[in-house]
Amino acid sequence: MTTAHHTAAPSQSLFKLKGSSLTLMVLYLLEEDTDRLVAQLQSRYAAMPGFFRNAPLLIDGTLLPEDRPGPEFAPLLAAVRPLGLVPTALRGGSARLQQAALAAGLGLVAGEPGDSQEGAAPEPAAPSPAAQDREAPPPPPATRIVNGTVRSGQRVVSKGDLIVHGAVNPGAELLAHGSIHVYGTLRGRALAGLHGDDRARVCALQFHPELVAVAGEYLLFDELAPNQRGACVSVSKDGDTLRVDTLGTFTPAP
Repeated sequence: MTTAHHTAAPSQSLFKLKGSSLTLMVLYLLEEDTDRLVAQLQSRYAAMPGFFRNAPLLIDGTLLPEDRPGPEFAPLLAAVRPLGLVPTALRGGSARLQQAALAAGLGLVAGEPGDSQEGAAPEPAAPSPAAQDREAPPPPPATRIVNGTVRSGQRVVSKGDLIVHGAVNPGAELLAHGSIHVYGTLRGRALAGLHGDDRARVCALQFHPELVAVAGEYLLFDELAPNQRGACVSVSKDGDTLRVDTLGTFTPAP
């Protein structure tokens, strides 16, 4: 009697766990007054549903005094989640603040903003072609192009830039991780740089927005100067404010 022996094939790996560099929204805590902090967040962003759209949030405690307890996490997290932010971790802060973050279910990220090691680092060895193939960065997100009118109630989302060849009606919403270009009249809402890209812009041939935002800074229509309303404009971030450059006027063809 012959007994056959079969060698089991090694099981295929079902996952890869790797480090990565990601773009995150960062909430810098400047004071420990939880009530005022929550009130300011709600006052600024509660009327803007979809502004962040489930963006991961890093809470930064490096600017708080080490000898102070810091804000309470329970009401803070309860305030940011309805805004569309997903709190993930705390960076820096006192040992007491870090313990409170862990108790609230957050992770911890070490280091200060802009940390760098002292001294010159040695030149890294050139990676082999095989390693270069394995570690090649993903291609940039594709630009989304919409031909025609974006109607009231519609939401258009792009992980890269967003181009609209047509009008954007009141009540419509444009959301892009990159820049937004409207080759027509913008009367709805346009939110560019959703994940904090300060280089993003919002451009429109005729500018009548309900709201425009770039990387977390926003303007409402009532805040625009008279010469900016209806003009051909480019909106960009300038520090903690938005800059609206008027490029001229545009008259649609009859």
